[in-house]
Amino acid sequence: MKKNNLDGPDGFSYCWHDLRKEEEIFSTRPLGGGSVMNWASFGWGSKSSICFVDGRMNAKGYREVLKKHLIDIGSCMGGSDWIFQQDNAPIHRAKVNLAWFKSKKIFEEY
Repeated sequence: MKKNNLDGPDGFSYCWHDLRKEEEIFSTRPLGGGSVMNWASFGWGSKSSICFVDGRMNAKGYREVLKKHLIDIGSCMGGSDWIFQQDNAPIHRAKVNLAWFKSKKIFEEY
């Protein structure tokens, strides 16, 4: 998962423009700040579709994303010899998700 801050890292944003041209300003969020969470995967020969997540993610929601977007494409990405990598976020290490990985014979690396 990747959370993208619309204001840039730590709330700072920078803009570059050509000083020889009139500056144009485009507002991307007229109703205030926010964030977008997305999930995607890629391999040496393929990539998954991108999944946008509404609200906060929990262990169950993460498992649902994996069911919809990882299970069917894992073997397409690297044949039968592929590795699932993720970080140590709490939802990734939840006991229920680790048990699910084991039941699906998905071995992850951290």
